[in-house]
Amino acid sequence: MLDMMKKMGLACLLGLMSSMAMADGRIEMTSSQAATYYKNCTRQWTTCHDPSVVWDPATESYYIFGSHLAQASTPDLQNWTTFRAPWGVAASDGTIRSGVSNAEAFVTNQTKSVKRGGKDIAFGNFDAHDWVAAYGEGYRIDGNLWAPDVIYNETMQKWCMYMSLNGPHHNSVIVLLTSDKVDGTYIYQGPVVYTGFKKGTDERISWKMTDLELVLGEQETLPARYEHPNDWGDYWANGIDPCVFYDEEGRLWMSYGSWSGGIWMLQLDESTGLRNYDVTYKSDYDALKKGVTQDAYFGKKIAGGYYVSGEASYIEHVGDYYYLFMSYGGLESTGGYQMRVFRSKNPDGPYLDGQNRNAIFDRYVMNYGPNADTRGQLIMGAYDNWGFMNKGELGQGHNSVIAAPDGRTYLVYHTRFNDGTEGHQVRVHQLYTSKNGWLVASPFEYCGGATTDADIASREIVPTEQVPGTYHLLMHSY
Repeated sequence: MLDMMKKMGLACLLGLMSSMAMADGRIEMTSSQAATYYKNCTRQWTTCHDPSVVWDPATESYYIFGSHLAQASTPDLQNWTTFRAPWGVAASDGTIRSGVSNAEAFVTNQTKSVKRGGKDIAFGNFDAHDWVAAYGEGYRIDGNLWAPDVIYNETMQKWCMYMSLNGPHHNSVIVLLTSDKVDGTYIYQGPVVYTGFKKGTDERISWKMTDLELVLGEQETLPARYEHPNDWGDYWANGIDPCVFYDEEGRLWMSYGSWSGGIWMLQLDESTGLRNYDVTYKSDYDALKKGVTQDAYFGKKIAGGYYVSGEASYIEHVGDYYYLFMSYGGLESTGGYQMRVFRSKNPDGPYLDGQNRNAIFDRYVMNYGPNADTRGQLIMGAYDNWGFMNKGELGQGHNSVIAAPDGRTYLVYHTRFNDGTEGHQVRVHQLYTSKNGWLVASPFEYCGGATTDADIASREIVPTEQVPGTYHLLMHSY
């Protein structure tokens, strides 16, 4: 059976269900007996699209930050309390005015210099609010603050929030905000990467208003490879969905992007939290066009391309590998949303699946829904109530992962349900590492289990004689 499942390339959830005396005298566990092993929890769930999880040792709590300023905390990953981390601005005397509006928060960045070539150079001022809201069209920035990622920067001794400000024509920008405490107040430090460059007379959306020349040097005009006013997404990323992480050498990285031109990665400066302006990337646009994999400004492509579905990149180092999580499909209940995994020995790839297929696509394919391309290890699929759930899950995705201080690894994601609505909640499942180094998720929601990753690696958790049985098998098709 396990060989068959491996060949089929399907994610599986297994649960003991029943029920008979075997010919050799062994007595299998009944459904009622199996149910005694299931631990019921009292939970307080929360609603948060695109939850990014972080642990704060000062408060001994986990925090999640999501789109549209959805935020919550928990001491046990089971009972969540919502909160709101406020924005602030710094006055000339250094005092902080907290609770400012979005229109105020992203206008004046606090970082005034960055490092390049061992020297401090002027950073300038970047009005991120104007960049994103320039097109008008009834656009409101209040509803387009997407998928923040929060990390503690040891060098800066600050909590760093990387936030997507999403514009209507790929004119998006990922900004950095910092705070002394995980729950705020967060203050705008500066932009990390812009997308959606355009030529035009409106200086609010001129590439001259970005940090492009800090990377490329002074330019008389917008470089030709960025002149794609009507087909930007065929070539380049949209500046949304950041994921920031430290590699095992202590270097800081950010992956970003969604659908369109794929997922890209930049190396950051640990001392500022912003882009590392000393790291260069050699462009291959002239040779590859839509297949471009490196660019001096946007960095290095690690996944997607050609408008193939793929968003919400999240990278976590577990065991011997960096694991890249991606969400494919549409996030609505009928959209086929699902999480897939690639891995690499290097933080910037290449990221491959179990059949050594690269996370980067070289042409457009449909990679979700019926007859989908099966690239990437499916971590979990939609499933109905199978005896221990009040309602079935579907549309699971935009996850984060944490190799936690308690010795366990957790998958945190949002899910919709088979109840005919678009209502969604956050769920947490423990992740385990298989013998060949792939991640598998517990079929049941986390309920305070005692088993850690080290336990599984060092001892037999389930006695061998208890393994034979009749199982309820859920096959998760791509």
